[in-house]
Amino acid sequence: MVLFITRVEIIMKKTSLLLLINSLFIQTMVSQTLIQKIENNYDVLDSVSYIENIIFLFKAQVTKEINEMNDVTLELRGIDYNNIDSLRKQNIIDSIMGKRMYSKDLVEERTKWFTSFIKDKPAYYVLNLRVDACCDNQICLLPDTSSLPFNLFYFDKRSNVKFFVLVNNGQISHYDNSYRTFSKPLSNNALKIFREIRQKNPKYLLYSYDLEQMNTILYVLNDKIYVYRIAQMEEYELNEYKKKFMLPPIN
Repeated sequence: MVLFITRVEIIMKKTSLLLLINSLFIQTMVSQTLIQKIENNYDVLDSVSYIENIIFLFKAQVTKEINEMNDVTLELRGIDYNNIDSLRKQNIIDSIMGKRMYSKDLVEERTKWFTSFIKDKPAYYVLNLRVDACCDNQICLLPDTSSLPFNLFYFDKRSNVKFFVLVNNGQISHYDNSYRTFSKPLSNNALKIFREIRQKNPKYLLYSYDLEQMNTILYVLNDKIYVYRIAQMEEYELNEYKKKFMLPPIN
């Protein structure tokens, strides 16, 4: 009887140990899977084409913005812009606002200005991560799968942000020659935090609008993912961040 109990205990201990090892293995694999997916995105990045695509997108967005302003201008003048051709429409706008204000020349000028900041300069390609539904009612943090998944950051020798371009859902959402935001603490702390992170020489910088929008910057170092809350100047390993802020499990 004693021998039987001993064998049962041994079997239970072995089973518990195997379950623990399996659990740790699964957790490790989950973490490695995310990092591997991140690496895959960087492996296929064509930096030259990506810059050209960002410039093309910027020009298209500027053109759209100017056309929309033109339509509003005509609408305020009581002109039905839907029933006139593009040449006549542009002539009317030129007569109202002046040729330089709302013309193709302005589009070219703004595109040239934008291009001067991002082309032929060393850029940090900062991959976007998205929060998405996953199996077992979990929430996964996954690389952006859109055609433009990277943000662009440009630093000087002291790691000051000289220019950045944020891309969200295939559109340029923000760009500036310093990390100015709606939050003063965020803007003030960003300089120190970017410098601190870059001194660690991370493998990748990452970004996620779905966590706290512009308040977080993520990075990969020694096969771990870290989240830095900029305004609060708090740094967490990804799993710690999840637990601290009571997020559902992130894979």
